[in-house]
Amino acid sequence: MKSRIVLLLATLLSTSAFASSVAGPYAGLKFGFTDYHKTTLPLQYGLTAGYAFDINPRVTMGIELNATELGDSLFFKGFRSINYKTYSYSAALKPKYHFLALGYQPGYVAAVIGVSRIEESRKYYVGGGEYQKDRDHDTTGIYGFEVGREVTANFDIIGYFNYQKANMFGENNYYHSYGFGINYRF
Repeated sequence: MKSRIVLLLATLLSTSAFASSVAGPYAGLKFGFTDYHKTTLPLQYGLTAGYAFDINPRVTMGIELNATELGDSLFFKGFRSINYKTYSYSAALKPKYHFLALGYQPGYVAAVIGVSRIEESRKYYVGGGEYQKDRDHDTTGIYGFEVGREVTANFDIIGYFNYQKANMFGENNYYHSYGFGINYRF
């Protein structure tokens, strides 16, 4: 009977230490692609800063700020070529469920829900050798999911998918972002 109690206590203590190892501040880099419905897969990159709070031994809540360039490319509207640059600035909540992955290294899955400000500038040829520049922005929701794995005590690798829809330039613009990243926990 005593050995069962000791085994139960050891399990509980090791489980509670599991989530505590990932709680705290972190910063990271993200790289990937954005499926912008007007063009094909422009490169995406961004910065992340956040803080993870323990909820219970297997669940943490991440609060995260992101600054991302969603794309820098061109698309065609009729016979007009339009160069664009799109940026996203977001604040998101990430409830994360932690588990032991292959090789007994901690991993997690997370939902992403937040608010994003998307800014886009467009430049196109008008005629007479001049370019016209237009800028627009919209505040919208950001939704998605993330998976991650602890590589070392301070580094995580992540994979993510995010969805955003913005109403800019009098039209609906859809952004599906996916890629990978590296987070450093302080």
